[in-house]
Amino acid sequence: MFDRDEPTREKEVYLTVRATDNGRPQLDDACTIKVIIEDINDNPPVFDKVSYRESVPQDQRLGKEVMRISATDIDDGNNSIVIYKLEPKQDVDEGYLLIDANTGVIFLNRTIDHSPGHVFRMRATATDQGPEHNMASIDLEILVVDSQKKAPSFSSPSGLTVQLKENYNDFSTPIATLTAVSNIPGESDLQFELVSGRTQQTNSQKTFILETVGPKALVKLGGFLDYESISEYMLTVRVQNKYNLAATTTVNIQVEDVNDNIPAFTEVLRGSVLENEPPGTPVMQVRAIDADGTEANNQVTYTLADHTDLFTIDSKTGNITTLRTFDREEKDFYNVKVYATDNSPSSLYSDGSHNTGQQVFRIEIADKNDNPPRFTQKIYIAEAIPEDSNINSPVTEVKALDNDTASTVKYSIVDGNTNDAFVIEDLTGKIRVNSKLDYENITNYTLTVKADDGNVHDVAKVVIKIENVNDNPPVFLPYNKNITIQEEEIVPGCIVTLQAYDPDIQDRMAEQHIEYFVVKEDQQMLLQISKNGCLSQIKPLDRDPPNGFSKWQVLIAANDEDGGPTSLRNNTEVVITLTDINDNAPFLDMIQPVKWDENQQPGIVVQLNARDYDSEQNGPPFTFRIAGTATDDITNKFSITEGENLEALVSFDREDQKKYMIPIAISDSGVPSMTGTSTLTVEIGDVNDNRMKEGHSSIFVYNYKGEAPNTEIGRVYVEDPDDWDLGDKHFSWKDGVQHQNFELNYDTGMVTMLHGTTNNSFLLKFTVTEEAPQIPRHSVDATVNVTVKEIPEEAVDKSGSVRMFGITAEEFIRPGPYGTPSKHELFRARLARILNVSLENVDVFTVLHSPHNSNTSLLDVRFSAHGSPYRRPEKLNAAVALNKASIEQELGVTLLMINIDECLIEKASCESSCTNFLSKSNTPSAVYTNTTSFVGVQAVVDPMCTCTVPAPLVCLNGGTPVGTTCECMEGFEGPRCEIIGIGFYGSGWALYPTIAACDEARLTLELAPHKEDGLVFYVGPLVPNPTLDVRDFMSLEIDRGYARLLMDYGSGTVSVEQRQIKLTDGKSHKVDILWSRTSIELKVDNCQMSSCLSLTTPQGPNEFLNVNGPLQLGGTVVNLNDVANSMNWTRRPTTQNFAGCIRNLTVNDKTYNLGEPSDSKEVDPDCSRGVARAVSFGINTNFLVAILVCIAILLILLLAVVVHRRRTDDLYKDTDDIRENIINYEDEGGGEGDMTGYDLNVLRLMYDSNGQPILGKELVKAPFVGRGAPDEVPDICGFLDGKKKVCDNDPETNPFDDVRHYAYEGDGNTTGSLSSLASGTDEGDLNFDYLSNFGPRFRKLADMYGEDPSDEDENFNTPASESWC
Repeated sequence: MFDRDEPTREKEVYLTVRATDNGRPQLDDACTIKVIIEDINDNPPVFDKVSYRESVPQDQRLGKEVMRISATDIDDGNNSIVIYKLEPKQDVDEGYLLIDANTGVIFLNRTIDHSPGHVFRMRATATDQGPEHNMASIDLEILVVDSQKKAPSFSSPSGLTVQLKENYNDFSTPIATLTAVSNIPGESDLQFELVSGRTQQTNSQKTFILETVGPKALVKLGGFLDYESISEYMLTVRVQNKYNLAATTTVNIQVEDVNDNIPAFTEVLRGSVLENEPPGTPVMQVRAIDADGTEANNQVTYTLADHTDLFTIDSKTGNITTLRTFDREEKDFYNVKVYATDNSPSSLYSDGSHNTGQQVFRIEIADKNDNPPRFTQKIYIAEAIPEDSNINSPVTEVKALDNDTASTVKYSIVDGNTNDAFVIEDLTGKIRVNSKLDYENITNYTLTVKADDGNVHDVAKVVIKIENVNDNPPVFLPYNKNITIQEEEIVPGCIVTLQAYDPDIQDRMAEQHIEYFVVKEDQQMLLQISKNGCLSQIKPLDRDPPNGFSKWQVLIAANDEDGGPTSLRNNTEVVITLTDINDNAPFLDMIQPVKWDENQQPGIVVQLNARDYDSEQNGPPFTFRIAGTATDDITNKFSITEGENLEALVSFDREDQKKYMIPIAISDSGVPSMTGTSTLTVEIGDVNDNRMKEGHSSIFVYNYKGEAPNTEIGRVYVEDPDDWDLGDKHFSWKDGVQHQNFELNYDTGMVTMLHGTTNNSFLLKFTVTEEAPQIPRHSVDATVNVTVKEIPEEAVDKSGSVRMFGITAEEFIRPGPYGTPSKHELFRARLARILNVSLENVDVFTVLHSPHNSNTSLLDVRFSAHGSPYRRPEKLNAAVALNKASIEQELGVTLLMINIDECLIEKASCESSCTNFLSKSNTPSAVYTNTTSFVGVQAVVDPMCTCTVPAPLVCLNGGTPVGTTCECMEGFEGPRCEIIGIGFYGSGWALYPTIAACDEARLTLELAPHKEDGLVFYVGPLVPNPTLDVRDFMSLEIDRGYARLLMDYGSGTVSVEQRQIKLTDGKSHKVDILWSRTSIELKVDNCQMSSCLSLTTPQGPNEFLNVNGPLQLGGTVVNLNDVANSMNWTRRPTTQNFAGCIRNLTVNDKTYNLGEPSDSKEVDPDCSRGVARAVSFGINTNFLVAILVCIAILLILLLAVVVHRRRTDDLYKDTDDIRENIINYEDEGGGEGDMTGYDLNVLRLMYDSNGQPILGKELVKAPFVGRGAPDEVPDICGFLDGKKKVCDNDPETNPFDDVRHYAYEGDGNTTGSLSSLASGTDEGDLNFDYLSNFGPRFRKLADMYGEDPSDEDENFNTPASESWC
């Protein structure tokens, strides 16, 4: 967008346009166009001041100038002419002042009759004269002053005009001198001001300045002038006397143009002319611009500085033409200098010369196309182009050379391109495949290609030979597609013989290399086809449902090239029709059970219907009779009449028996006839004919996190033999008193627990009213005992789980016969015994049928147990697995799965990766029975078809989340502050969470083994489970110092060994295990040598490692030989335990918290203690002597300390004997009823397994006994009993005549066990954290009484090196 006005002043623009043709060579020409920018009225007038304030004497003469205003419009022409208008802002000022519309001078138009101090308030408007007027307004204030106060006046007339050359640069000499008088007698002081407007023409840039000398004002130059920018200035000079009265005058400065700009050439720097053109041929036009503003200074003429013998230039237009004919081979370009001179003497030079600009132009001599192109070869040959080449695949490239550099050669195919099989790139000569090739139709092509430079051309031949590839599938010869045979028989020999040939093999008599097979996997066990196409039976075919078909569609596939990697396949079908034999007995085909109301008179119950899988010839009509296996009770009450009607012979009472199972024998009409027996269930419909009695029921509710919404928890129960009479009953609160935590449905008796109900037991009382046609109206009372227990999220997250088979949820909750406990109660009690915890600390909180299983005989049960923190699920599940047989025997159920895993059965839930996710809902899951209802947590295991499920950032062991990472305390090195190491002594083990079933998985760890053999880890079944038959496992072991991996996807065990790097060299080694559907790899120290390659393929058909047993490190909690015997593994994991250190165990980049196992035995968390090893050193004799001397000195010092200590002890004992009534409270037991002091040193003794003290023995090599899982509850009773027994048997302890009484919690106390200290009792505010400062001997008390660790922040406290219990 152009702007003609300030500040850019784009009044004219020069454009150079180049025109270029597309010939060879390309020729061009240039033209310079002058564009004059026309003005539009886009600027309003602008006043030179923001506001005007002047004064006028009261006796001012009429017609006298009062003040002057000025406005400037930076547009051009009429758009810049300003007309002024003056209007009063108040009526009292009407008519006093008049403005000159052209000059802006304001005159007095009426004698002033206002008193001094009056202010004339006026509004002046400046309007331009453009087509669409723009205007601006400003306010004026004129103050009336006393008559004797006169305004100053200028001596010279207004409107002084001064002309200056634009190169005028005298800044000291005044341009104009203005004289003024104050018109105040005796006072000559004046103040002059050069008023600056808001445009450059009104001196906004301070181009002029004002100096004063007495009554004179001197206007001087303040900046450089430029005619091309500003050609005229309008200055306003204001003078003011001491009365603040003022006068103004104007000075018009006109700037004259001088020749101060040198002509400048436009950007066209190149021209061209063809060789061999005659003289006078145009070459190019040059153009120079002179920026001076007048024609007297800006007219340009052109001359050549050189090569005047070759070229000439028009002085006015700048057109350059040739003076002779040029030969490009002689010279292909010329550099020609051109002068541009303006038309007047320059103001830049003192010698009167003109301004001259110069520019060098390149004139190129262009080539003419006078040479033909030539192909580099007359015949091009492309060998072995595959017939299955992709479209646009390269074939070959042709090349033609042309001596004319400016001409472009274009290629084309002119002959031989059958079916447009090929295409050639016109500029490169590359030939590509354009359509599908077929060797069987055309074996070679001969193309004629042309190279054309636009004037002449050349041709060549291209021979393309097509290579035969296997691109045609086999073709079957005609055969009999429809075969009829008899079912359940094997036809000897061939059912049919098929033949196929390969079209890619020209000789049909040659070997065709065809491979046949049956396509459908389920048919491959029944049918087979040989190499010569003979289709035969392996097993008989079945015609009848549910697994048979009357017609079998058998798909036969034929692969050429003997089924090789590039073979092609074709399919055909053989339809086998089976003739029927009578090999299926009929069976009942009816909706069951059949309902027959009680008290109903004898009659026909139902018409019997049957079905036979055989054909119609061997099916109906059917003959029905009551089977001979029926009891007398059945035959006495039912009979079959008219051959197909079941008839009731008596009236029934539902209270005597609710249903009857009637065996019906059914015979078909086939030859020979077959008879089958089906059971028909007849249910006796209930009629309300018994009065109800009072009833009592119990409901147990697990409220997950206390957030359960309003929940239906069970119905009010009354004792009533009738069970279809709910519509005859009405329920209400007893005496109308409703409980605030529960609601009652008066029609159904359903009790709803309201949201917010907390831990408590509630006895709800109801009144039930019944009325029926055979029962008079009566009412009884009913009570419901509701127990609500809130269960925390930690309990669900750390829960164990089992899937039971052969039981429903109702059967699990319903009380046993004759008041015996329910299976739920039996299971809970069994868990308490095997986990060695109190019954109240065991919760079986989920009983439901998983929505992922339609089989209602599969029941999912979840449970938790705790002492202080909750025990980990791996520990719970392991304990259940080890006691699986006894639990099944006691409950009478089958434990189908321990640790519910929806991914365990391969591809049952996902086609590839599968991960279990425990979905927990606040909405409970209810199980209703008559007298007992159970409302549990709805916790369901959902299969997620991914390898990993994103988990929130949880920092362990006191770590602090910082963004997406954890800031950990010292000693916790894992990314989430895990303890990343664990040590084993050769007899221990540790349990951790299992491994997910992933399409591709990676396990890494670091090993520092101390023994040549041992099991590093094992993950797989804990106990044999023939019902489920899942055999998957993985184990890593050290075999004679080398790594050995066993892997079984459930269909065969494979072994991978690494024999290059020995692991028992005292260093730490990194082991990587990678497994997928197709490969299993074992890497040690990331060794890349070929000798280190340890890779194998899994044994199919299974494709994934599916395990739900815990990951066991260092050894196993079970005997693996027993597991291996039942699993029929071809290779068995070792049973030797691992000794050494394991660090940085990760599975799919998830780091295991090794220092805090779910359960463990004899481990060293974080490998902080190290493992005792036999190390041999090379020691010389002198060094050995020095060591012995040091040991002798230490023994002497030790002996002195012992003697001194015994003397000190004797002194204290004497003190006790003398002062009989004072007890030394440094001895434990002093506060326990004034008993004999007990020496604490006894507790510091170490004892062996027989209770004998260990004296003077090294403890370095003693095996470390771990404390097990961090959440294990200590057995304080056994601890104190054991210590008492050891002290009694200690021969070194002096005999005591008194009885030592040990008061410990649980003996005569109301508190049952120390575990209550951590369960939120009324003593929870006691703080025993100081016990942790007493040393390792008091660690058990610190664990029991100290602060409980949180769910995530469970610091693993390493126990002392000796065993306490």
